Amino acid sequence: MKYQKRPPFLLLKRIATYELEDVDRLVAWSEQMRRSRAHFLKRFVPSTRHYDQFVDDFAEIDAFAHLYAECAIVALWRCVELYRKRAISQALGASAAGKAFRNHDFIKELRKIGIVETKVQCHKAVNELRCLNNAAKHEKRVGGELAELPKWRKRKGQELKDLLPHYRRLRPMAEKYISDLTSQLNSWWKRNSA
Repeated sequence: MKYQKRPPFLLLKRIATYELEDVDRLVAWSEQMRRSRAHFLKRFVPSTRHYDQFVDDFAEIDAFAHLYAECAIVALWRCVELYRKRAISQALGASAAGKAFRNHDFIKELRKIGIVETKVQCHKAVNELRCLNNAAKHEKRVGGELAELPKWRKRKGQELKDLLPHYRRLRPMAEKYISDLTSQLNSWWKRNSA
């Protein structure tokens, strides 16, 4: 009986899952801090006539929440991007993995092993996440590739605002994408190591 090396992609998926859970903890912590700060301010302001003295403090709470939601989007994309890079490294080597940070190069590298990225479950949501990440990091507005997506077209040029609902919507889809890509990579591995 010939020993067959196990595909490395399940381990990479497990690492990605831990990283996704870390982002979830960041989001939960930021929401807890926001609630705590708001509760403190509401208790601190004894009556509505003093409210205007604390308007900036309440606005700061919202700014804090927006910042952490942006961080969550960036961190969520980072989880996907690192998984993709690690997977390409295992499948095709370090030089191919170096290209995996550019989306079109990642898609080309996947094609080399017979995987069509558009057939990976939730690929559209992950592409939206990628575009949202870029917009959050570079523009803070709906622009570039994000503005080309049907869901965002009408908001072109507008400020991104609170990204937490988008994080909540895209988070499970990112995990499904990683899971399906893992399955496809495992199938490729088994076909090529036989």
